[in-house]
Amino acid sequence: MLTWIGVGHWVAYQEGWISTYSCLAHGLVQIQGFLLAFALGFLLTALPRRTQSAPTSGRAIVGAAVALAGSTAAAFLDRWWIAEALTVAIVAGIVAFALRRFVAGSAGRRPPAAFVLLPMGLACAVAGAVLVGSNTVVDGRSTLVAGRLLLEQGVFLCLVMGAGSLVLPLMSGAAPPPDLGTSPAITRRAVAYGAAGLIVVATLLWEAAGSSRLAPVVRGLVVAATIVSGAGLLTPLELPGWNRRLARLAAWLVPLGIVLSGLIPDYRVPALHVTFIGGFGLLAFSVATHVTASHLDIPRIRDGRSWVVALTAGAILVAMAGRVTADSTQTYFEHLAAAGAVWIAGTAIWLAVLGPRWFRGE
Repeated sequence: MLTWIGVGHWVAYQEGWISTYSCLAHGLVQIQGFLLAFALGFLLTALPRRTQSAPTSGRAIVGAAVALAGSTAAAFLDRWWIAEALTVAIVAGIVAFALRRFVAGSAGRRPPAAFVLLPMGLACAVAGAVLVGSNTVVDGRSTLVAGRLLLEQGVFLCLVMGAGSLVLPLMSGAAPPPDLGTSPAITRRAVAYGAAGLIVVATLLWEAAGSSRLAPVVRGLVVAATIVSGAGLLTPLELPGWNRRLARLAAWLVPLGIVLSGLIPDYRVPALHVTFIGGFGLLAFSVATHVTASHLDIPRIRDGRSWVVALTAGAILVAMAGRVTADSTQTYFEHLAAAGAVWIAGTAIWLAVLGPRWFRGE
């Protein structure tokens, strides 16, 4: 629902249902609404399973949903301190949830090495929220620039690099990564992941300071190297299924858009939508599809050539193409509206097919 609000903004503007538009609200609702909701779903499920601890309470889930909805509403009402305060509250809840499980002596397992990137991503969310919410001018530059970079890229680049090293190998049929602290080699990998995260954050601040070419290219290459190494993207898939291949495609598109934004700075925003739509968006739906199909034992979706997987991925990639080409046409808003409509239609069909199974448990 939150993603439909985020992209439906362009449909509503093109159709004349609203008289103004906000690129800032659109972008941050997609990140702090749709993608943060996906991250919450993943973390609140994966952390208890990894640590063999108690599942998330219904009260926590409802509270997170209310905060996400409130943040989205506040963004479109231009109440940025409210929107960003709610985002910080969500992050604080995630941190408290994780600490109770990983620090507890009863935890069955420890996190893998790549999970050192998760707190870095959450720190980007908090720092970015504060900068966007304050929107002040420091040394002639608005804090909004750095805040948007930290929120729109820093958060999910760190989460994809970190969580991707666990999720993508599991999806491909590989063994889960070992726990942090089990050997000196694993500790060294954790240090390497931490260094990659610090470079990503440094290049975001570097770009905010004016490096529109080199900083994104360095960041994209670091992200690519980290994902390739951690997620094993160069190793053959051990299991069949269109969805697994689409998840790998999405993992490659994440750094590609960032590199392109540095190589073609005049085309920066369209290029970044390769990362946002084809990378983050397609990866979110691929992982959600795999989790649903695995938990409910639907092998034709998990391991086969499922029509709903093909249709959803096709809609996402068409939406990406529409957004990427919009700036080079004379019909910019028409392209944005069409891309938004295709995204909404494809993801609505995905929800209509898989959503009822979540409640039936079959």
